[in-house]
Amino acid sequence: MSTPRDRIATICRKSAQGMMALVTLLAAAWTVGALVFDGPGAPCGALNWVLAALWAAGTVVAALKLRVIPGIALRILACCFVVWLGWLTIRPSNDREWKPEFEMTGYVTMDGNQLTFHHVRNFDYTESGDALPHWETRKHHLDQLIGADIIIDAFGGDLMAHPIISFDFGEEGRLALSIETRREVGESYSAIGGLYKMFELQYIFGDEADFVRVRTNVRDEPCYIYRFNAPAERARELLLDCINAQNHLKEHPQWYNAITANCTTSYRAQTPAEQRASFDLRILINGKLDQMLYERGALVTGDLPFAALREQAFINKDAQAHPRADGFSDAIRRGRVGFTKPPLDAPAAPPSR
Repeated sequence: MSTPRDRIATICRKSAQGMMALVTLLAAAWTVGALVFDGPGAPCGALNWVLAALWAAGTVVAALKLRVIPGIALRILACCFVVWLGWLTIRPSNDREWKPEFEMTGYVTMDGNQLTFHHVRNFDYTESGDALPHWETRKHHLDQLIGADIIIDAFGGDLMAHPIISFDFGEEGRLALSIETRREVGESYSAIGGLYKMFELQYIFGDEADFVRVRTNVRDEPCYIYRFNAPAERARELLLDCINAQNHLKEHPQWYNAITANCTTSYRAQTPAEQRASFDLRILINGKLDQMLYERGALVTGDLPFAALREQAFINKDAQAHPRADGFSDAIRRGRVGFTKPPLDAPAAPPSR
């Protein structure tokens, strides 16, 4: 008859075995993904799938046959470790055959108060949705920055969205920033691939009409616009953080990561730790990012409840009625909360604060 001590020992042993099995399963799954997305062939290509299948088969044989390391789980983990060592040698680069919309590596030079943005994207689009590539240099002055707006592309409903920050330089115009997966020719976005080393991270400054029209007019993805409820000084801090991040990527390319370095968590990562707001799951699963910003007082609301604010912030109808770049920014703001009067000078912070 077993004693209480024996029963406790059995529970502990089985718990340890279960934990080891879970770790082994996760490691094996991660390794298959690493081979599929980051193998020597094209991501998700036939060669990578074959290598993943051969690795899985070889791992099973090693687990069942080899006697060098006791325990099936340890043998499988050893096989995972071999792939992981090779995976660590894969380095990001700015020199690949990029798709046209990601072709140029942007950077910013500063001369006192003057900011020169190099390789600003300003694509135009035909009525059929074809892109007409154009890159340019723009100059703005930091002391002319009076505020910032956020456009939320809710392409994934309540789960996934893409934010675009638009910096308002008053009479000097607006300049938008989009943090993207930098995709090569033949690549398309993959949420799972974003967990591996499939894409580089890219900060792209560009014309607002380019970034928004490709989403509202070409892809017909639902987009919403809000004014940040923050003073100009905070908008300038955010811009300088983004400029530093872009310049760093020019010299030190970095992998995009769907968790730690995506289109929203990158803003948080670039901010000094002591200045970061508390983490919210909606920063990561960002389909409700605008609701989080509303709750934190980061948006001009006109005293509207969130549902009403979001409803009036929907811009697709006006964007599609104004397909030309000229006057587009005014068209998508006309009559909306936050754009009929100067933004409030409140202490609330943009999303990276």
